[in-house]
Amino acid sequence: MKSYICLVLLILAATPLSAQTFILSGQVRHHNPELTVMLNIPVVFGFHPENTLNVPVDATGSFRIAVPVDGPRFASLIYRRHFYTLLMEPGKSLQVDLDATVDTIRFTGGNAATACRLIRHIGMDNVPFFWENDSLAALPADDIRKFVVRPYYRQCDAAAQSVFASELPITLKHLLASELQYLHRNYLGDFFSTSVPDRKVARELLAGLFDTIPIYPAPSHPGPQYFSFADHFVRYLEIKSAQRMQRESLPSSDPLPYFGISMDSAVALMNRYGKSYLRWIGSVNNLPPSVAEAYNWQQFQNQYQDGDITQALALADVFPRQFPQSRYNTYIRKMAGQLQARMLANTANERISILDSKTKMASIYDVVRQLKGKVVYLDMWGTWCGPCKEEIRHLPALRKALAGKDVAFLFLAMEEDSRVEAWKDFIRVNNMEGLHFRKNRQTIAPIWKELLAAHPDKSEYYPQYFLFDKSGKLAVAKAERPSNASELINQINKLLTASTR
Repeated sequence: MKSYICLVLLILAATPLSAQTFILSGQVRHHNPELTVMLNIPVVFGFHPENTLNVPVDATGSFRIAVPVDGPRFASLIYRRHFYTLLMEPGKSLQVDLDATVDTIRFTGGNAATACRLIRHIGMDNVPFFWENDSLAALPADDIRKFVVRPYYRQCDAAAQSVFASELPITLKHLLASELQYLHRNYLGDFFSTSVPDRKVARELLAGLFDTIPIYPAPSHPGPQYFSFADHFVRYLEIKSAQRMQRESLPSSDPLPYFGISMDSAVALMNRYGKSYLRWIGSVNNLPPSVAEAYNWQQFQNQYQDGDITQALALADVFPRQFPQSRYNTYIRKMAGQLQARMLANTANERISILDSKTKMASIYDVVRQLKGKVVYLDMWGTWCGPCKEEIRHLPALRKALAGKDVAFLFLAMEEDSRVEAWKDFIRVNNMEGLHFRKNRQTIAPIWKELLAAHPDKSEYYPQYFLFDKSGKLAVAKAERPSNASELINQINKLLTASTR
């Protein structure tokens, strides 16, 4: 219930008081209480766990939930690890039929069923064909255009034709067609960025993708796929501006293209406030004002949910000055205050121990030996690392499961010297009880070699986890993540059991 209330509050922050409700109801055949029905509702864009709520299902398999909406809003119904896109509208309803034994969904009633059936028909939830064929990524640029880009655009065009041939109102047709267009571009952008091994080819394809599509949305209230594209676009501008500076041999003191500040200033701002601040500048300078407003409201939420107080407060400072009439300002002030209160509450927390950065610790064992007699859980992380921050959210549950056991939490952050205070603030805001120390990019290198000396996989990625037994010996390299709680706890319990024999 708490997650539902929090999600509704976030939705209401983006919703005028005149909002109506959308009613989702249905039946789960062969109901299995171990399988949950969930609904993820992007406040602006992206899949974020905090936007997911469990839909209560009774003993007969029936469920019903009301969601406040002020206009068409996309959501994902999640069951058996399958995502089904829904289009919710004010005052409308949808009945669905799920089955605990098969991966299908049927829209059985309600005046929103027509739009949702169309979404299924045009394949908005389908995985693109190029994600299932690794050989396509290795092709030359012209062949990728021939065998990937053009066929995929034809699929998009055919789906759009189905949308405009439907009986939906014209406003919904334009919204769905827009989402289709940006969904396809987002999939292609991810494919070029993450799968194409030749980076020159990838950059060429990305340029063709982002330089040929209008950044101004066709609908007056665009959907999450458009905002996801806008996010990709702002990140692309970071790369494009750096390439232009290099290509034209511009000095770092010259204005950075698309951002209007020098490279020196951009680096200084990122070092102080994080990358979200540079994206703030890029979005305000290059996106329509209404888009930049909603985009940065989502950016602020991301930093708030991560407990990244440095980046969140930087956005909270500039946002109301750029958008003084924004309906988001009240919520931003309140959420920023909550982060400050959390940090203040943990300033004197004796269970948070931060080692003096001036203390020389050349070996990981210089620290582990201080915890001898306990199984030591080592977390290699950084405040700049998104996956690290996602995993940190699982620490309270892990700590609760291990309460009363001889387990010590040790955290080593790869953090540059300019980020010391931001690192300390992050630890306190997120109540990361344990022993903390920090190395920069250069000084952490010997510790990585030490940790991975006997492991066949020498990859130094973040986050990574290691377990030391009670004698201080490295027992498990590349241990399970906190999000894989049961597996990690099993690894720790084995070391605890072994030490008592």
